[in-house]
Amino acid sequence: MDPKVRNIIVVAVVVVIVVAGLGLYYVRAHASSSATTCGTPLKETNPIEIDQAETIPDNIDPAATFSTPGWALVQQVYQGLVQYNGSSYTSFVGVLAKNWTSANNPLTNFTEYTFNLWPGATFSNGDPYNAYVQWYSFYRSLLLEQGPQFILEQNFFSTNFNSSSPLSYGSNLSAVQAANTTLVNDLNTWNFGNPTGPEVAAMETANQSFQVLSPTSIQLNLGFGYLESNYTYLLASLSAPNSYAVDPVVVDAHGGVVEGDITNDWLATNALGTGQYTLSGYNDVSGGGYTLTPWAGYWGKSAAATEPWNAMLQPANSTIQISFQEEPDVTISDLKTGAVATASFAYLGPSSIQELQGNPCLNVQVLPTVYGSTSGSWWIYLNQSVYPFNNLSVREAIAHAINYQQIIQEAFGGYGSQWVGPVPPSYPYYNPDNLTPYQYNLTLAQQEIANSPCADGKCSGDTIKYEYIDLGDWASVGTLLENDLSQIGLSILPSEIELTQLYSLQTVNTDGVCTSATSSYGGPYYMGQEFYTSDYISPDDWTQNDFVSSGSANECMAGFNSVALPSYNATLDQLAYSAAATTDPTVLKADYAQMTSVMYNSYSEIWLIVPYSVSVQSIYLHGFIQNPMASAEPYALLFNTQWAS
Repeated sequence: MDPKVRNIIVVAVVVVIVVAGLGLYYVRAHASSSATTCGTPLKETNPIEIDQAETIPDNIDPAATFSTPGWALVQQVYQGLVQYNGSSYTSFVGVLAKNWTSANNPLTNFTEYTFNLWPGATFSNGDPYNAYVQWYSFYRSLLLEQGPQFILEQNFFSTNFNSSSPLSYGSNLSAVQAANTTLVNDLNTWNFGNPTGPEVAAMETANQSFQVLSPTSIQLNLGFGYLESNYTYLLASLSAPNSYAVDPVVVDAHGGVVEGDITNDWLATNALGTGQYTLSGYNDVSGGGYTLTPWAGYWGKSAAATEPWNAMLQPANSTIQISFQEEPDVTISDLKTGAVATASFAYLGPSSIQELQGNPCLNVQVLPTVYGSTSGSWWIYLNQSVYPFNNLSVREAIAHAINYQQIIQEAFGGYGSQWVGPVPPSYPYYNPDNLTPYQYNLTLAQQEIANSPCADGKCSGDTIKYEYIDLGDWASVGTLLENDLSQIGLSILPSEIELTQLYSLQTVNTDGVCTSATSSYGGPYYMGQEFYTSDYISPDDWTQNDFVSSGSANECMAGFNSVALPSYNATLDQLAYSAAATTDPTVLKADYAQMTSVMYNSYSEIWLIVPYSVSVQSIYLHGFIQNPMASAEPYALLFNTQWAS
């Protein structure tokens, strides 16, 4: 089970603005002067109408969804132990967990977290939630081996119910397979609402990743995953959907648990959880959508009354109607006419931003840097295993032949900023040595190309296919790049692909060959556009994607450190994993400085732009709480506090 061959999260709102500061936590009253000049009220206030332009959930099973629109839905219906505290992306509040403690386990020398659960929690069908159900949900998520599995597998692993010789990520494969077969049978046959004595004893077995202490208490034991560490960002990782509770009774009624890369067809398009909303009318096609209705019997009402400051527990105010719009122009029109209260865009160009900013009925808000970094930081990959990119001078020439500011101004209308990777701006340990972003310097680029195998126009006859995603203004970026590289004797052919095709290019096919190296989608593509969006805010979420040799943006794309520096491959991989497991700030700064420097001087990934990010909503939408890790439209963790006037 490879922890890092995985998809990327689809960008929810990718126009992004770099502004210093943190996320804002507020409830809008909107009794502003703009309301007096707006002559177009909302057509509906309950339900709150929302357009989702160009993107549809990949799956709505919490253990399988790995896209922003999928997470947006799942976060409303399901719940986990903890969630981000309002707009903060560094502090957390309990949801299904009333509180928690952590301590060092002297037997393993790793941290153990004990979560005490709210008593009386139920799913919307009345089935009970308890520590046994949470135990079931965690192990089910690991067994399904879907894209987000790595989030749990960094720290946890399957169980063999053996306290003296427990399973870990490094265990013998045959032992793991045998244990998993037993575990699948257990998950499919036990009654987690009322388990038997022997079943309870198995769940209470010490030295397993997830250990039940009582019906309302569960202990998470770190150190069994591939990081083998006391992970700094554990609470952030637990806020991701694949840690959310699912109802074993519902899963059993629809095929049960099946180990491996097999999704549950019913849960892929249906949802039933402990959260504030129930789902109806789900239709995952363009023109479709879904309805979220406040759950009248929501278990958390009494808990929320004791914690009025905890927005993640509060019951829902209004029904939410999401519509999937194929054409962004329709969504823009809906915003301007009051047909919708807010919207999500896969991409929103500068002209559209300016058009919406001029509407007195809309709040178009510039968001801090961290929002843009989280939504998507973009770069160009050069595959170092293939001529001419296997030559350092060629790669460096390309880096200095690109007119970055022209791209930012002409393709993005100035709504963007350069960056230095692999960690994005505003994240912990971003560019510790303050390296200058790659600079446009045509003289230097021509000198580098003259010292390469492409000197004297030797590469001018070889057309290099360059893939870019069919999204927003990236076609114009391709044209600008084509012109820039022609000045150093390189000819590229920009080729438009879809986002799902980019996912495929990142993978190794059944023949053991990278799809990017085949003719798929018009390839091979040894050069192209790449980006990443965060699963949660931590520097290692990025380095395990584009620095580690098996990362999805690396192995089949840039090939960084697996080709450029083969003798250091294992050392560099270990550097990334070690940094993810370290808490000493001095060591971390040195580790991330080294990773940044190695990539910077390799020129395998030409860091291009962090687009700016904005949110757009009606002035009549209230109770909007933003968070950079939020997936609901736009940048809301939950809809529960929202209401419209």
